[in-house]
Amino acid sequence: MSFDEEWAQLKAAAREEHSAPARTSGMRLNQLDGGGGGGGVTLFGGLCTSASEKKAAAGVIEDELEPGLTSAGDDADTKSNTAISEFHGWDTALGLKHVLTEWQTQVKALAKRIGGEKEALRGANTLFLGTDLDTGNSFCGIYRPGTHPYNIPATGGSQPPLPLPLTSSSR
Repeated sequence: MSFDEEWAQLKAAAREEHSAPARTSGMRLNQLDGGGGGGGVTLFGGLCTSASEKKAAAGVIEDELEPGLTSAGDDADTKSNTAISEFHGWDTALGLKHVLTEWQTQVKALAKRIGGEKEALRGANTLFLGTDLDTGNSFCGIYRPGTHPYNIPATGGSQPPLPLPLTSSSR
């Protein structure tokens, strides 16, 4: 069956379903079957984040990638400067100087980029925690005064209390 034939068949079935006299209203949720075809929601609702994995990734950047990049950049600088001095007075030396300048620019840009990635990984943990707390704060009005949405007292404890919404009182 071609796409056009299948599309026409689906449109006809949809028209028939919507024009049925016994149908007054309805809703249809589209999703894949449970046969492992993909889609659906993960165990944790679609977004999974791991503070420890982000911290570990930032550590790899700081402990391995950044020092490795610095070492590779310095090694290339040393070898290029040696070659430039060997070809002193030749056009090749000028070409190598140009290449070395470009190389240094690229190394600096890459170092800045991976440094930014490292900081982003570290900042994401703070962002997710802050978002979770803000979301929790938005539900404070749903709970009785004097209770806390995370089942801890509204005062005391190691964390500051979440602000409860102000309500007007008639006196």
